[in-house]
Amino acid sequence: MNSSSTALTAERHHGDGRPVRTYDVVALHVPIAYNEFGDHDRNGALYVLASDAPELREVEATWPVPFPSYLEHPELVPGPNPLARPLVLRVRRGERLRVRLTNELARPAGITLQGVRYDVRTMDGLAAGLNPDSSVQPGETRVYEWVCEHEGVFHFGDMSDARGEGTQSHGMVGAVVVEAPEATWTDPETGGPLATGLYADIHLADRSFREFVIFMMEYPSNDNPAVPPPMPGHGHGGGHDAGQAATAAAAGIYRPTASAAGSPAAGPGTSDTIDDLTPLNMAMLPVNHRIEPMEWRMHRYQQLLEEGRIDPVRDAVLGEEVHHSSWLFGDPSTPVLRGYSGDPTVIRLVHGGMRDTHVFHTHLHQWRLRADDENAPIVDSVSIGPQEAMTLELIGGLGSTQGAVGDSIWHCHMYVHFHMGMWGMFRIFDTLQNGTGGYPDGRPIQRLVPLPHREAPPVPTPERPGFPGFLAEAARFPQKNPRPPRTPLQPPGMGREPTPLEAAAFVEDPQPGEAFTKVGPPGAPVRRYDLVVTNGTVHYYGDPTDEHAATWHDHNAHFYVLAEEIEEAGGLEEFKRQLAKGERTLEPLVIRANKGEVLELTLTNSLPTGPQKDSAFDPKLPFQPECGLHTHLVKYDPLVSDGSAVGWNYLSATTTADQGAETNGQYNSWTYRWYVDEDFGTVLFHDHLLANYRQRHGLFGALQTQPEGAVWVSPDDHERELRRGTQAVIKTADGKAHREIVLAIGDFVPMVKHGHGDHGGPINPPPFPGAPDDQGSMGVNYRSAPLSERGGDPAHWFSSAVHGDPGTPLLRGYPGEDLRIHVLQGSHDLQHSFTLSGARWREWAGREDTAWRNQQTLGISNVAELALAPTLGPGDHLWSFGAANDLWLGCWGLLRLYGRPQADLPPLPGRTPDAPPLPARRRVRRHTVRARAEVIEYSPLRTDPYGLVFTADGDGGPEEGPLVLRCRAGEWVDVTLINELYGPPPASPLDPRLMNEADAGARTISGRVSLHPTLLDFDVRTDDGAHVGRNADTTVKPGASRTYRWYAAEPGVVLLRSHADVISHPRRGLVGVLVVEEADATPYDPDTGLERWTGERAVVRRPDAEPVRELVLVSQDGLRLYHDGDLTQPVTDLFSDSPDDAGQKAYNYRSAALHPLDPVLSDPEPPTPLLTARAGDQVAVHLAVASHRMRNQGFTVHGQVWDASETGLGWYVSTIGALASGSTRTVRFRAQHPGDHVYRTGNLHWGVSEGWWGLIRVEETP
Repeated sequence: MNSSSTALTAERHHGDGRPVRTYDVVALHVPIAYNEFGDHDRNGALYVLASDAPELREVEATWPVPFPSYLEHPELVPGPNPLARPLVLRVRRGERLRVRLTNELARPAGITLQGVRYDVRTMDGLAAGLNPDSSVQPGETRVYEWVCEHEGVFHFGDMSDARGEGTQSHGMVGAVVVEAPEATWTDPETGGPLATGLYADIHLADRSFREFVIFMMEYPSNDNPAVPPPMPGHGHGGGHDAGQAATAAAAGIYRPTASAAGSPAAGPGTSDTIDDLTPLNMAMLPVNHRIEPMEWRMHRYQQLLEEGRIDPVRDAVLGEEVHHSSWLFGDPSTPVLRGYSGDPTVIRLVHGGMRDTHVFHTHLHQWRLRADDENAPIVDSVSIGPQEAMTLELIGGLGSTQGAVGDSIWHCHMYVHFHMGMWGMFRIFDTLQNGTGGYPDGRPIQRLVPLPHREAPPVPTPERPGFPGFLAEAARFPQKNPRPPRTPLQPPGMGREPTPLEAAAFVEDPQPGEAFTKVGPPGAPVRRYDLVVTNGTVHYYGDPTDEHAATWHDHNAHFYVLAEEIEEAGGLEEFKRQLAKGERTLEPLVIRANKGEVLELTLTNSLPTGPQKDSAFDPKLPFQPECGLHTHLVKYDPLVSDGSAVGWNYLSATTTADQGAETNGQYNSWTYRWYVDEDFGTVLFHDHLLANYRQRHGLFGALQTQPEGAVWVSPDDHERELRRGTQAVIKTADGKAHREIVLAIGDFVPMVKHGHGDHGGPINPPPFPGAPDDQGSMGVNYRSAPLSERGGDPAHWFSSAVHGDPGTPLLRGYPGEDLRIHVLQGSHDLQHSFTLSGARWREWAGREDTAWRNQQTLGISNVAELALAPTLGPGDHLWSFGAANDLWLGCWGLLRLYGRPQADLPPLPGRTPDAPPLPARRRVRRHTVRARAEVIEYSPLRTDPYGLVFTADGDGGPEEGPLVLRCRAGEWVDVTLINELYGPPPASPLDPRLMNEADAGARTISGRVSLHPTLLDFDVRTDDGAHVGRNADTTVKPGASRTYRWYAAEPGVVLLRSHADVISHPRRGLVGVLVVEEADATPYDPDTGLERWTGERAVVRRPDAEPVRELVLVSQDGLRLYHDGDLTQPVTDLFSDSPDDAGQKAYNYRSAALHPLDPVLSDPEPPTPLLTARAGDQVAVHLAVASHRMRNQGFTVHGQVWDASETGLGWYVSTIGALASGSTRTVRFRAQHPGDHVYRTGNLHWGVSEGWWGLIRVEETP
């Protein structure tokens, strides 16, 4: 439902002649019902149109007190109000947006809008620094105005309340959508004018499109007095008992009460109170202020059983496999976004949450990272951080380029979030919906107006009712999703016969794996793979054939394997025996296909049947549910090849005997059909039916797509073509070749450790089986090399001379070759950061107009192609996932480039191994750096007595913050590092612990130090600042020195860290930055005006160019600070359910932590760095993430907009997110307006409150 209120548009601003679009908005308290089950926030807060406020005030006035329990009186539980939603304001590019905000809250409120430049002294919506307070006091009204110069979607929220659980957490967020100058917008259901709303039809002169605004939120308070009860045992076949364990296992989560987290439960609030100190209770992860968690659906399932409305045999489920079913439960409370097949569609995606980086994924649909660039990468999942917003224009519109119909889910790919309710659907119709049709559960199908400029869909008829009507003869509501019908060319016995309605809806000449959507053009070449899904023991670490060695393994690993591999092993049981004994190694299945090919894949389910035993990680499963093959990116028929059970679709998955003999005979194997219409690179596939259980056990794989005409051969024998493998040599039709390497990281892996003579124990188990807490271990390609097992001096952890080569993938090649690393995350919940020593690559592979990078952020389902610049020399290059826990648990390995030919590694065709020469040392800049122990004062009240710092020998100014060096592009940089430590620094038992670490005080901290750079060119054997593989030790012992020689080929931000101890040194402070300026640039001290090549601030001048005011920010987290340096008084961590939030945060050794009871940004002199500029100055902020933790960060500057590409490609933002350990970025803008501009993270929960904010002070131009 969209609002029918009308905005004023006739007025023109007296100063600039721009059209003015005006909205009257009210900030008010209103309880928000998130679903029909009683999940609600009694203390909700919203921005609403003034015209909608009376209805919402009535919601507040009639809200039941006490609130009824859904378990006792479901009829009394209020459902969601359509107007209780994030506020969306639309405006045309070039217009002036005017908002009259009336504050009905009991505390100040404001609007802080991104994507626009504005005067922060009057339009910032808060009190910041020396600025006047521009928030709105209770009972008052204030006018905000902004000029909207850039098309797109931009977040706004109430930053007058900077708490992690302030008004924004309670729902007070919105977005401005800036449309094209000629755009109009209408209601999709009525076709009439529309003032605002989450969903609209947008009309331009030559086209129209569906526009859906999706807000991803997190952790509002949940005041539901009812908790969904565990599902009791239910009959199935031989009487399997599902019980509570099955529910927990199928969901993989629980909804913790506050007491489970060790804090008192929250009591009900009042309409004028928002209590940021109330701990989260029954946490929610909404989209558009709605959730549909699995536990409540399972409670409804139990009710259906008790009412006798479903068949306990046919409809037996664990839970997760039908979480998204409309056939059992009807449609969810979360958004069902409707359109016709082929409708042009734009998603405006907004992160309105406080803390987590989410991974937004759409089934069936894809988009380009820049919609108007036909050569931009194509993706179907994206990591998005707090307060980020982005536009996703779906390629081919709804139903994608194949014109599919059916239900298509979109969701956060982090499975804990997915299962807590963060999902919705696209519903793609193929017949006209005029309001007279109905769904299988009897609900009416609302009217949907066809878009102008498009032919209207056909009117439904009894013979051809369209989706979902043609399923009417195959199923009756309520029931488990029906299984798909067979088509004529499928193997005999596969699938049931179609009903007359289904057969009439088939496409012409359906091929195996398609039925209702044609997949691929006629005559496309077909490549076939037969896959088997099964389980067994996978050894991640150690040699299982050595009875004296410790090993880490997963006894219940799940994986896809080619049927031919099982045949070669002598059958399934022999294959599994060889795995268990260590006679066979296993990696995630990687198959390949060329662009333009159709893949025909037959999956056979060989998972064990019957009850599945429990473990410290997994509750007992009473039976084996279905397993599917869900793919990303490529084209398919979503009704029969999605590998899922979504909405009113079929359940397109394979079965075991636990689903009954007849069903298993028809569906134990199923054929999926994929069309490779683009050279996507890496295409993830995985099970979608029990993903929260199986995927952390390793059930994922990848399809590597290639250019047309390519062939792939073994790296050690170029005449032997491959059927599978994570490493290959790709020969393309133009006679070229490259090495391709796939690295797939997984987390939450349920591993056990076995030592000599023991029975093993779980590694980092959850508090109880099925809990969502950070748990288990990690691996890359089912292997790990845990630093916790290496021991000794951390400086030598990566050394093959000391410890031997790691068991993780060894990537091999020769200098100068075309090397392409494909990274992906196959599981499960955490964010990761990939880096490679001595290497760099373009942000978009093959695009010289994109920025150089040395770091890639990944969330689950994210993929990236890293086409390495051909500058790597011989030696061992460390690849790693760089946060402390990733390294500690073994996510690292070696890229070994040989200086001379190896008998078992033929060079790429047409190439002779040769090391590219480094440039001549004509221009050399020299720095001297000292490493020493020093108490670091992060603020007047917080210090780190265990601090370690790099300091540069001065060149004319006082030392500020961490080490910052500068040089010019095209220069060699010689850095002499002097180690002034007296020996290994002491450990502290109060340091934040690592995963699988019993006592932080037992850590060994290295007394050796180093400087390890990113992005530069150098010889890794002599100048890497590490001890890696077979390379020499280039760390520096106490009392010694060493000179590193690096070449700065390109301008950029180089992160410097001590790799002599990757766990403790960066966290203690051994971090820094080298800024590579343009070749003709000179930096000057902003205070003295003298030339200066060190320091966090500079004025950079170039001939015939404007000077640039430059600030370097090094972000730090995972710190352990102490009150006034007292080692008995550590700073207490703020409440969090995640250990990844443990420790304090800072920029440049300084923290502007807020008091919990006074969370405002009005301090005119926060401890964090202050950059001063004058109105009109060019400003550059260089960001370097030296963080210890896996939690991603974001960055924003109030009242500023910049080019996110950094190279002039020109998509404009005010926030960048998904910044992970090792990330570097540069933000450039012109400081147009005087005043104090806040820079900060978007992570209000708990980044801003812990000190990640500061000021850029822009003064009037004289």
